[in-house]
Amino acid sequence: MKKRIAIIGAGLSGIAAIKQLTDEGHHVVCYEKAESFGGVFAAKKIYEDLHLTISNYFMAYSDFLPTEQSLKFWSKQEYVQYLKRYLAHFDIEKHIVYNHKVVNAEQNGDKWTVKVQSGSGEETESEFDMVVVCSGHFQEPKTPDLEGLSDFMGDIIHSNDYRDKMAFKGKRVMCVGLGESSADITSEISEVAEKCILSLRRYPAVAPRYMAFQEDPYFTIDTSWLTSRIVNKLPFSYHRGITKNIFHKYVNSRNLHLRIRGEWLHKSGPSIHQAVTKNERLFKPIAEGKVLPNIGGIERFEGNTVIFKDGTHEEIDAIVFCTGYKLSFPFLQRKIECMRDLYKQIFIPSVGSSLAFVGFVRPQQGGIPVIAEMQSRYLAQLASGVKSLPSLEKQKEVIMEDANHWETEYHITPHVASLVNYCHYMDSMARLVGCMPKTPSLLKDPLLRVKLLHNPQFAAQYRLEGPHPMSESSRDFLVNFPNISTWPRIIHFECALAMQKLLSFLSMDNLRELKK
Repeated sequence: MKKRIAIIGAGLSGIAAIKQLTDEGHHVVCYEKAESFGGVFAAKKIYEDLHLTISNYFMAYSDFLPTEQSLKFWSKQEYVQYLKRYLAHFDIEKHIVYNHKVVNAEQNGDKWTVKVQSGSGEETESEFDMVVVCSGHFQEPKTPDLEGLSDFMGDIIHSNDYRDKMAFKGKRVMCVGLGESSADITSEISEVAEKCILSLRRYPAVAPRYMAFQEDPYFTIDTSWLTSRIVNKLPFSYHRGITKNIFHKYVNSRNLHLRIRGEWLHKSGPSIHQAVTKNERLFKPIAEGKVLPNIGGIERFEGNTVIFKDGTHEEIDAIVFCTGYKLSFPFLQRKIECMRDLYKQIFIPSVGSSLAFVGFVRPQQGGIPVIAEMQSRYLAQLASGVKSLPSLEKQKEVIMEDANHWETEYHITPHVASLVNYCHYMDSMARLVGCMPKTPSLLKDPLLRVKLLHNPQFAAQYRLEGPHPMSESSRDFLVNFPNISTWPRIIHFECALAMQKLLSFLSMDNLRELKK
């Protein structure tokens, strides 16, 4: 039975949801409060000089790979053009209603009543079988509650409202927090400000866009062997050892900005256990003295003086808070505090599959669009009745197991409450969808095995089989992408994986079974 489904938001996740749900024949209406698609990438939503921190093959959907392009990082404009081509190719835009804001979504029995307000202020109500929330994380800016901040007389903005560095020309500016956007914004402001201070509570883990110390320096960080499936199958200690060797090379570099990055990485702790900022742009202005970091946090404000926890103080004229966003669903009566409370960070167990949250998982490496696409593929099968959610008890059990797992794995940055390992999360969802690729042995099909285990975990792997497969084109893309590891390293990893399997087999539990 085909469903009538409302999607909230026509950003990257909303577009994925439209495509996968209509592939199953469902009737979809997507409400977008802005005048165009793309969410945070929409023309008026973000500063112009932006380049993505995830490479094009990981930001592209699995059913529309930009195979005509080389591996690169798209600019904002280039990515919007890709999305435009995607919408046109699959005739998706006919499902989007622009300038319409969802003000309320309420469940009535087995239906949902969705109230929408148009740009002119007119309100209408419609009934749907399902509601898919794709509004994203970036809705309600978050600023810290700091003593004396209310008495500050200078300019205060959130990175959400940043557009042009020239607004800070000649000023003494403090930027607070470091993520991908902050690295760009702080660097830009430092070019024109009289003084630019960067306030951080701790040393962050910052990764480069390109792997400068690989055999081929043109591989991106998300297409390095560090993010391959086989490395993510090995114990944490193995991964830590690999990254530790790379960081030592940074520390010993002749380039000051690389040495500073290496020192920060060392002080931040193992990158495998925390959120990673994938934008190294900031280190050159730090090395040049244009950005002055203060690590430790802010104690308080006294007028226009900021006093740091290390006892130092600075007179400033403006503050830019790059401190993230709060979860916000003003159209829902139910309050959601943490996405980890949801089954696979998608479904509220007590509500079931009629309400889904798509695109709220944050991968440590890899792109949100392909995760949203995978979530939507599962949702589409649930809507069609091909799949069904586990029992309420089983969902709660999985929620607890997943939360404990991710909180343990990313214990250095527990505040990033939706952070997951891309490789592990995608595989777990693929098993639910039924599109998990079968890895052949080295003897049976060595080429495909190497591509599946040792190369980047591209979303194309999940189109080899399962619902709506693209077997031929997906295999062609995978096998023609160059090996990111040398054969000696491939053999080394294969031996390490075999040893791990042997040790697991010889665990006490298995030995007890053998004794029986």
